[in-house]
Amino acid sequence: MIPRFKTSHFLLIVSALTFIPVAFAVDTNENLGFDIKISLSKKAAAKLQSTNMGITVMAAYYGNPLKSARRHVNEMGMVDLGYENINRSGNPGLVHVTGNTIAAERLEWIQGSAKVNVNILSSRKGDENNILNCDFIDGDVAAIKESPVELHCSLIEEDIENKHKP
Repeated sequence: MIPRFKTSHFLLIVSALTFIPVAFAVDTNENLGFDIKISLSKKAAAKLQSTNMGITVMAAYYGNPLKSARRHVNEMGMVDLGYENINRSGNPGLVHVTGNTIAAERLEWIQGSAKVNVNILSSRKGDENNILNCDFIDGDVAAIKESPVELHCSLIEEDIENKHKP
């Protein structure tokens, strides 16, 4: 026996089944990887080589929160999506940041696209203090995905102004 519903009940059921929160749709398969090309001043290259120090690339992913995700914000009012640290030799060259450390469900908490803040510092193997002053990235991941972003590093003592990218 098929249960009988009044027309108003049927419309309510159909409406509830077809509601899709489009404002919250996020591409959780979004590729958050990108490349960085690290260059060094002559003094920075020499210092890193003579001290056998490496380079650490720190990428912090974040996003603007949806109203429904306000409970997930940090002290800056943003949603932390995840972090990726890459340790490498003290040589200049290409570094790939994968974005694989980002939990896909966190992308559902943000509006718009994911953002990233990238800083580079010395790996502090021979000195407890960072000796590098490097350009940095702070902005949409989509804006830096197409080609490697060059980040130049010098020694802090060289007093060369760093640049905000992209």
